[in-house]
Amino acid sequence: MPVQTRPRTRDTVRRLEAALALVRQERWMLTGLRGGRMVVLGERPSPPEGSGGAGAKTQRVCELSPLGRRSLYERRPVAVSGLTLEAAPPPADDEEWESSWPTLLYAPVAEVQERPVGLLILGSRRPSWYDDDDISYVCALAATLTTFVLAALDPLRGLSRAERMVAYLVAEGLSGGEVARALKLERPEAIQVIQNVLKKLKLRSRTQVAELLESAPGRQWSA
Repeated sequence: MPVQTRPRTRDTVRRLEAALALVRQERWMLTGLRGGRMVVLGERPSPPEGSGGAGAKTQRVCELSPLGRRSLYERRPVAVSGLTLEAAPPPADDEEWESSWPTLLYAPVAEVQERPVGLLILGSRRPSWYDDDDISYVCALAATLTTFVLAALDPLRGLSRAERMVAYLVAEGLSGGEVARALKLERPEAIQVIQNVLKKLKLRSRTQVAELLESAPGRQWSA
C-alpha cells in the first residue's frame, strides 16, 4: 500500500510505516498542530473496497476530532475499542473515517511533560482492541516524532539564519530602522532583507509574520 507524503519527509514516514506494521491497524495518520487544527504530514490511507488503495493528499488541514482533542488536552493516549460493534464499512467521505471506525488509538506527539505538537492516530475497521503493550509501543513511537513534526511545520524552514532573525524581530513589531540597528546592518539592507522574508513566506505585510509565528506548532491551541 502506498504511503502518501512529501519527498523531504518520505524516509521518516517509511520508517514509521514499517514500525507500525507490528501493531494491528488498517490506517494510520501522523499530524502536526497548527492554529488548533491538524496538518497531515504522512498517512497510510484506507483503500476503497476492491481497489489497490488510492492515495490521499498530504499537508492538508483537517479539524480535530473530539477524541483527538481529548488526547491533546489530557496529554495521554486515548483508545476506543468497539468489540461489540460490527466492522465498519468504508465511509462515503474518506475524511470521516475517525467517526465511523470502531477501533481507534490516539497518541500525543510530545516530549515527556511537554505540550503535544501533534497526534499519531491508528484505526481499524474491524472491532478489536489495543492492549497496554500496543499503547505503550505507539506512544513511544509518537514521542520520537516530536522533533520531526516541529521541523516539518516550521513556518520559517525556507529561510536562512539571517532571514529567520529578521522574521522574529519583525514579528515583535520592530521597524526597518530598528531591525537595522539590532543586526548592525545599513537601513536599506535591512529593508531589502525584510522584503525578501515577506516574499519567501508569501506574505503581504509585517503583521502577518507575527500571525504566522503565533500559529506555529508548540503555540496555544483550542482545548
